[in-house]
Amino acid sequence: MDLRHDPRRRPALVAAALALVAVALLVVVAVRGLTGAPECEVTVGDRTVDLTTAQAESAAGVSARSVRSGLSLPATSTAVARGAGLSAADAGAVASALTGRARHALTCTHGGADETESDRLDRHGLTHRAERVRLDLDQAFGHLPDGGFAPGGVRSGHMPGSAHYEGRAVDVFVRPISPRNKARGWAIAQYLVANAERLEINTVIFDARIWTARRAGEGWRDYRVSTSGRSRATVRILEHRDHVHVDVAD
Repeated sequence: MDLRHDPRRRPALVAAALALVAVALLVVVAVRGLTGAPECEVTVGDRTVDLTTAQAESAAGVSARSVRSGLSLPATSTAVARGAGLSAADAGAVASALTGRARHALTCTHGGADETESDRLDRHGLTHRAERVRLDLDQAFGHLPDGGFAPGGVRSGHMPGSAHYEGRAVDVFVRPISPRNKARGWAIAQYLVANAERLEINTVIFDARIWTARRAGEGWRDYRVSTSGRSRATVRILEHRDHVHVDVAD
């Protein structure tokens, strides 16, 4: 009797075939995981650097301290290479982004939060997460002029539906608008994106660009506002040319 055609063996053969299919699927999933989108990415000129979240956070911390201390880009690059384990060329691109010399050059595919938090506001008028971001920025960059919040909360002065009205947002000012302040603003904005997972950040806006955790895969996008009936000065404020907006998960 040909055992290959023995009906008693069919269940065993089917089970073996299903097991092989399952193994194949696991291999495909693993390969896709290895070759999928990077957690963070820096693009400066024709160089693109893929980073893990841990590398991005490390590089952002080093670069923030460099901005605070006024270190040169070569010195910052060396520190980033050492701290994030990058080659000299890759570290140069990353440092250029995180010190604000390269605009909207760093993006990450993380952020937000899985759980909600209390709506209770602290003495500054901020939620716990928003206050954590404010304190983290001050620790990283030194004291920064900020606003968009007030004891008891704010009820006017922002766009309808703004997270400011819930105490979930902070504005960091980089005034007056100048090349130096523009670079500082981008250093702050990209630091926030690099740390969006740790700080549970939803949105960062600066210099007519926006990054959101919900659409993180799209990177930095254009941020447009209506100019109808508004002065140039008002439009520049609404476009966040002179301040970085950050809001956190609710």
